[in-house]
Amino acid sequence: MNSNSINRLIIILLFGFIGINLSLSAQESLQIIRGTIRDSRNYEPISFALIKNQMLKTKIIADEQGRYTISFKQGDLLKITAIGYEDGFYIINDTSEIVNDFPIQLKSKIYELKEFTLTPYKTILQFKNAFVQLELPKDKPTPELNLPFYKVRPPDNNGDDLGGVSFTSPISAIYNTFSHRGKMMKKYKSLMTNDYNSKIVQKRFTRNLVAKIVPIKTTDELDAFIEFCKFDFNFLLTASEYELILAVQKKYLEYIRYKMT
Repeated sequence: MNSNSINRLIIILLFGFIGINLSLSAQESLQIIRGTIRDSRNYEPISFALIKNQMLKTKIIADEQGRYTISFKQGDLLKITAIGYEDGFYIINDTSEIVNDFPIQLKSKIYELKEFTLTPYKTILQFKNAFVQLELPKDKPTPELNLPFYKVRPPDNNGDDLGGVSFTSPISAIYNTFSHRGKMMKKYKSLMTNDYNSKIVQKRFTRNLVAKIVPIKTTDELDAFIEFCKFDFNFLLTASEYELILAVQKKYLEYIRYKMT
């Protein structure tokens, strides 16, 4: 066997050992978590809930007795969903290789019916016929451009002046009108954007979400903790689900230290 063949064999064995070590380290880093998903009110098992590891992109379904087993790494986020219950979120920081009887509890969900409007038309065809036969007013409204009032001056006493019109430029008046409207439209769009972003933040950072993450029982204390958080508006708007939950947990540790001082 020549030197080239020996070198090639050494390289192959070296990569083989590296692959085995990487595989073993990956397997060692994975942990197992087991438990039962229960109703937070009566502690009854919740059948066939979906457990998803948001970081590993793995998911399993609990059995009829609510029991589950899923792999995770330290710091992973578990999301649990079940019909009739609010979603549950848990960040696993346990360093044990196997975590048994991990408590997961879900709160019952109250479904709110959206508003609906009754119409006199039973079918779409009836609505189309009524729309075709709709009579619009014949007089077309004239848009108000806020043009200046043109006033005729009386002639001077010497009779040389036969009268004239005193006014500012119509083009200037139209420009001023639509320029003002343009500014108002920009301001309106800005207000609408801010209102839309505020609604997104209100939906993302809710009392129900905080109650799922931190073990606070009373409403007054929950309100006090939310006031203590004081997250930046842009953070609440742009943060991922994982970042938001992790930030709430960190704030809760600060809140406990603050209360103890």
